[in-house]
Amino acid sequence: MTSQTGRQAALLRGAAQWRDRNSAVRVAAREALRNGEWPPEVVETALEGVLRDADEQLAAWRAPEADLTALAILPGNVIGPTIAAAYCAAAAGSKLMLKSSSRELQLADILAAQFEQLGPPVAGTLRPMRWSGGDADFEAKVFPLAQRIVVFGDDATIADIKRRAPEGSVKGYGSAFSVGFVPSGSDIGAATQAAAFDVALFDQRGCLSPQTIYVEGSDAQAILFAHGMSISLCKLSPSLPRARAGEAERAAVAEFIRRLHVRALPQASHALGTIFVGPDKDGVAEFVVGAEPFSSPVCPAFGRLVIVKPCRDATQAADAAKALGPKLDSVGVAGQVTQSLQRIFMKAGALRVCSLGEMQRPPFGYRPQIADFANGRVQ
Repeated sequence: MTSQTGRQAALLRGAAQWRDRNSAVRVAAREALRNGEWPPEVVETALEGVLRDADEQLAAWRAPEADLTALAILPGNVIGPTIAAAYCAAAAGSKLMLKSSSRELQLADILAAQFEQLGPPVAGTLRPMRWSGGDADFEAKVFPLAQRIVVFGDDATIADIKRRAPEGSVKGYGSAFSVGFVPSGSDIGAATQAAAFDVALFDQRGCLSPQTIYVEGSDAQAILFAHGMSISLCKLSPSLPRARAGEAERAAVAEFIRRLHVRALPQASHALGTIFVGPDKDGVAEFVVGAEPFSSPVCPAFGRLVIVKPCRDATQAADAAKALGPKLDSVGVAGQVTQSLQRIFMKAGALRVCSLGEMQRPPFGYRPQIADFANGRVQ
């Protein structure tokens, strides 16, 4: 058995363990995250999905094994990139220093222990790292040890690391936004349920959750979708509870509601409202959905805050999304993603076009990619 074959076999066994709810590694992760930022139901959903489709890429990777030592600086807003980065680096054959966010400090240790249990050639290739982000003195010692640095964070953080790291060594995953599109004739019940999942998982703290959803049709159709969205978010709350909001988030949600009363479509007499505010949870609205006139996407950050806008067609929605420029990441489409819709939104700059309900379940190797940790130039 070659080293590459042995590596693939070990990683396929490891990925299967992450998909098994009763495996030792899933039990350890579940326990480690039990009293953390995210409710247990959110943790379980995230762990279930991160390597669900990894086998094909893990088995197919054929590039020469990398002779790199890589450093991954992880985000604190979502769970998946920690596991994905470890498996991408191992698939490429790189040694990895895995720097945890201060908001989650245990997954890296669990992954390192799992790699030891999987044995050669992945045993000993993953080193958990901890330091305070922005500690320039410590990072001045660590950065030169890495031939590749993969960073998740805001644009300012990535720019600062690029300035201090060896030239050409940094691959950054910075701030981005995503939108939804509902073609006319869509099953509104199915579409709102799918969109609610994309909004509720991690409370929009990641880049792949829709914040503005365009509905092809009239103002009335957009309002109907917004109403259905509020119902779906209510129904989903028990299975994906909202995380506890801090003081800053509570203030931001209250300000969002105040502004929405100015921007929202006017309510017609004897008709549905145009602003739907969820029940109070720990001093904050569980969700807010508002219907607004057509315009560029609104990106209120996070907190299950959704804007629904009518549009003439997919082309008009795509033209509006162009306002996000290089910050446009994913477009989630209700129902079937046709070649025509794929082409329209990719031409607008989207990196990915997928079905609503799958926005928060990117394929393995999307962010990050195995190639991020392979030999060659940073892409």
